Amino acid sequence: MKKIILFLLLSVCFFSCEKNTEIENTIQGKWNVVQIIGGFSPAKNYEEGAFTWFFDLDNKTVTINNKDVFNTLYAPTFTNDQGGVYTFDISTENKVDYLLVDKRKGTITLTDSELTIDFGIAFDDIAYIFKR
Repeated sequence: MKKIILFLLLSVCFFSCEKNTEIENTIQGKWNVVQIIGGFSPAKNYEEGAFTWFFDLDNKTVTINNKDVFNTLYAPTFTNDQGGVYTFDISTENKVDYLLVDKRKGTITLTDSELTIDFGIAFDDIAYIFKR
C-alpha cells in the first residue's frame, strides 16, 4: 500500500510541474522589431533589419541591434532601446508568460509569425511587436 501511495504522490508531483518550453523553443533566434507602441509618443514603425533582437536561450541573453539614431544623453541601456547584450529570464505566472530583462517584466504573446512583448502600456511603458 505504501508503494502505491508513494507512486501516486510522485506522479502528481511530476505532472504538476510547469515548465514552459513551448515559449522558450519558439522565441529562440532573430526577431525584427516592426513597431513600438506606447509611452507618450505615437507608434513607431521600423523597416525589417533596422531593429532586431536575437534570443540566445543557451546563454539566456538577448542581443539588440538598433540602427536608429538616438539623440539622448542617457547611457546605453535596455530601457532606452540602445543596442547591446542583456540577460533575460522567462517565467510563467497564472498561465501568463513573462520576459524579464534589466528589471523590466513584460508579457509574451506569440502567434505563428508574430511576437509581442508588452512591458505595460497602461503604465506609460511600451510594447514591442516583432516578426521573423
